[in-house]
Amino acid sequence: MNATAPPYGVPSLKWIAAVGAGAFALFMLGALVVEPALNRLIAPIDAPVRPRASGQVEVGEVVLSGRYAATNSAMALDVDGGALSTTKGGRLTSAPHRLVQADQPASVSKSFTEAMAVPPTAQIEVRRVTGDEDTRLCAGHAVGWLALAVRRDGFVLMPVRQGPPPGALLADDRLCAVLDLSR
Repeated sequence: MNATAPPYGVPSLKWIAAVGAGAFALFMLGALVVEPALNRLIAPIDAPVRPRASGQVEVGEVVLSGRYAATNSAMALDVDGGALSTTKGGRLTSAPHRLVQADQPASVSKSFTEAMAVPPTAQIEVRRVTGDEDTRLCAGHAVGWLALAVRRDGFVLMPVRQGPPPGALLADDRLCAVLDLSR
């Protein structure tokens, strides 16, 4: 065996250096060419703003905003996301709780369809009230929950007195008068 020649089956130093240089070249190609190209493809672009049809909902948009008047009373509400303000100075804030279909029970003997006069396929958002400052939405009782069914031109609002959330275990007397609100 010669001291200068590598043993049989072991790659030469030149071969190892060539493989290392090739791997380094591929790494640099990926870092300098491929990764920036992928970042340009993935990065969001400013899409042109297209006009929306009336009532069309966009994801992430505040759906309820502005002034809404009740169709069956003189009450009007100013709405900004989860905050409601009455024209008499009361303010109510709320947070999302759950989504249910209108055919689900709102109380022991009524479904949301019956209680709110909405179609059985309507989606109802149940919201937990986090602050009620004299809104008088529930005949003088503190409001603990809101049930909302959003339409194109407004929404149907059913306040619920403080206590358990609307559902099969809630007593009927805890449901308050329904407001049909439109722009």
